[in-house]
Amino acid sequence: MTFPLEALSVAVTARAETWARLEIRWHARPIQPNYGKPVVSADFESSAWLAQVTIWLSGEADLDTVRLADDRIVNKHYELTGYGDLEVMLDEFVGLLIDDRIPGAAFVAQWPGTAA
Repeated sequence: MTFPLEALSVAVTARAETWARLEIRWHARPIQPNYGKPVVSADFESSAWLAQVTIWLSGEADLDTVRLADDRIVNKHYELTGYGDLEVMLDEFVGLLIDDRIPGAAFVAQWPGTAA
């Protein structure tokens, strides 16, 4: 399976109004060769969150987040097969940001040394 990496920038840009409403600064990075396994990513930052979405050409994808108030980490691995899966991933990300809705099968942890 080959995932269309350029779809990340398009999908993130299409949600620019959402990012602005949430006061999130974002930056979609260009496709990188990554030792023969091309990858693309987008970074997100606000006073409350740090996050990164990373997608490899194979369709493997990761959502990595840190809530700054308590250093809670919520990460999830995805296997994207098309644009629809990318939309689900971004919807889950927005649900986490707005409603603190943890995506199913996500890894949740506390940064070491931080009280819960």
